[in-house]
Amino acid sequence: MLPSRSAIPLSFLAAALAVPLLVSRHTLPLATFYGEWTAALLFALAVIVLGSVAPRQAGGLAGRAEPARFPWILLFPLWLIATGIAQGLVGMADVPGSRLITELTLALAAAVMWAAWRQGRAASAQERQALADTLATAWLVAGLLGTLAQWVQVFSLEPDTFGLVSTYFYDDNRRLWGNLNQPNHQATVEGLALAAAVWLAARGWLRAPAWLAAVLLLESGIVLSGSRTGVLHVGLAAAYALVAAWMARGQGAGAGVRQRGSNPMRRPAGLVFAAVAMVAMLLVLQPAIKSAGQAMGWRLFDTVAQLQGADQLSARGALWAHAWAMFRAHPWLGVGWGEFGWAQFLQMAQVGVRVEMSLHAHNAVLDLLAKTGIVGAAGALLSLLAWLGRVVYRRLWRGDAPERAQTVLVLTWLAMLGAHSMLEYPLHYLYFLLPFCFMLGWLEPSGFGHARLPRAAAVLAGLVFAGVSATVLATMWMDFRRAEAREYAHAGHRAALPMPQRWFRQAAESDAAEDAVITAANAAQLLGPHIAAVHLLPTPTLIARTAWLLALTGDPVQGRAWLERLRFYYAGDEARQFAEVARACAGVDAAARPREFCDWAEARSKAWPGSAPAHDAEDDAEDGPA
Repeated sequence: MLPSRSAIPLSFLAAALAVPLLVSRHTLPLATFYGEWTAALLFALAVIVLGSVAPRQAGGLAGRAEPARFPWILLFPLWLIATGIAQGLVGMADVPGSRLITELTLALAAAVMWAAWRQGRAASAQERQALADTLATAWLVAGLLGTLAQWVQVFSLEPDTFGLVSTYFYDDNRRLWGNLNQPNHQATVEGLALAAAVWLAARGWLRAPAWLAAVLLLESGIVLSGSRTGVLHVGLAAAYALVAAWMARGQGAGAGVRQRGSNPMRRPAGLVFAAVAMVAMLLVLQPAIKSAGQAMGWRLFDTVAQLQGADQLSARGALWAHAWAMFRAHPWLGVGWGEFGWAQFLQMAQVGVRVEMSLHAHNAVLDLLAKTGIVGAAGALLSLLAWLGRVVYRRLWRGDAPERAQTVLVLTWLAMLGAHSMLEYPLHYLYFLLPFCFMLGWLEPSGFGHARLPRAAAVLAGLVFAGVSATVLATMWMDFRRAEAREYAHAGHRAALPMPQRWFRQAAESDAAEDAVITAANAAQLLGPHIAAVHLLPTPTLIARTAWLLALTGDPVQGRAWLERLRFYYAGDEARQFAEVARACAGVDAAARPREFCDWAEARSKAWPGSAPAHDAEDDAEDGPA
């Protein structure tokens, strides 16, 4: 049995991994706020607990063989923080205000890495095994409960769950998302849970019937998500099971397993069976759930048909072309953390491909290149490659059997998050980023810095971390509640509600600008807030309104250029936006009317035979089946 000093931090860690993935409340202006805020709170508490408990654990390396104070992998977030500071020093724009929150997020990620590394070095071999079991149990619980939420959504039973399950509101091509508001994210959690189930079975915690039931439920959730990434995760989990079987040869029940009765899942043959069973079950579940959905009117998305098509890859390719164009135009420091959407909007005609409006490249490497240039991307990627080399050499090549088993498991989880990051941006969400950073820190085998801090300085650093975390989280909560109240208030009452003080103020100001009635008299006053709103999120409505403001304030050529860019968006909604501009032209006095611009807009509006249906492009198009 583990000592109580280990049980407390492990309990915090399990909660920090699982609870944020089960938060069901999703509201605007940031649908994932409550889950991400919960992740930040719980991981900040975990950092404090792990940092205070680790020095009292005597079984590990801390204070003995390796007196280093900081893990080398800390260079990964610190380099990106330094890149953001450099962007500010050279005067790069940050109109959406994303730079500060990004820097604070990276600082929290660095603290999580440090706490994980410190815990790993201080832990005994038994405690490291227990930590791997804790991670696996947390992922498995989150995956199973998330899948149950998907089945609740299949039958539209969300109102009967007392708010524990997120409401799913699409009627056709349904891709159930559990409590994550994004089906691809739910599929990734289920993939992480599959690998966790293999580990727990190999350790003797799950017997074959329980393992089969868990995998059946998890893979049904992957099918319900309609995610191609989920299919990839099944392959990665099966590959992990085969590697675990190979590593367990000649070791009886396998490296690091609990010696507890006869359990075929603890043997190499059992792990090979697990690999085959996971693939076979997916192949059976895909057509079975599709047939059941057609018979019972579930109106599910057809993942197999999507796999056979190339539309989504084409959409991703267009985004990647835009990211590469940004990098070529800004090779050293990129366009900045919050300026991807604005940069994409400006280069529409130059890139010349139809693309979805996005704030991210949907590829981690291209996203880093576009936002931080060669300076940020090279530093981040080189630090990760150096980390991988150290892990392979120290933990896989030179480690003992239990250490190799743990390392392969954690590398599998990191590979799943990495694979997802090549098609989307899961690491922009704290409930994925912070576990990712924890695992990086936990596997880091070496560090730097040998100066021993006085105890008073260490206590002061902990108090500063706790104080800053509490201040940021408290003020962010209050500001989001203000922004949320304004978002859902009646238009006539919105102006009377308080604005956010610091966080989410740009989103509230964007809504206020979009609510304003444009006249020739106030056009100059509204132009700046509208351009700032387009920096934040370039929706078709905001683009058209800003184009009209440009025309009213004496720049019709630029206004026309803005409207022309709508045709390069998949959901540009040209017909409706040109009709709105033509209507605005008709409602302004002849003296203030930009005649040539209005004549052109009216002609373009009449070019469409009928009015197009209204679209709302405020989603960052991330619901595509990655």
